Amino acid sequence: MAKARPSFAEACARYVHRFTLEHVPAWARKPLKPGQFYAPQYRSDREWYESTRFPGEAHLSPRSRYCESRAQTWPLGRWLGAPYQPGRDPVPFNGEG
Repeated sequence: MAKARPSFAEACARYVHRFTLEHVPAWARKPLKPGQFYAPQYRSDREWYESTRFPGEAHLSPRSRYCESRAQTWPLGRWLGAPYQPGRDPVPFNGEG
């Protein structure tokens, strides 16, 4: 039997690795390469939720511990020159990526 889709609040509490303009996970503070940081993948947690499949949905096993996000909107582009900080102007990435 498939698991029910988690509520928005349950999903936000359970899946802490999402990267939105509203939520910055610890991994996003570390550079991919010197001076190259990932940018937020979605404008909001709600946009992330609507673009994500959870265990038991579609092709994901009900036993999976992971969700699958799709259709990222990259509101600031894909890369930044410094870690994203909500409420501050993003630092553009001026290299190849």
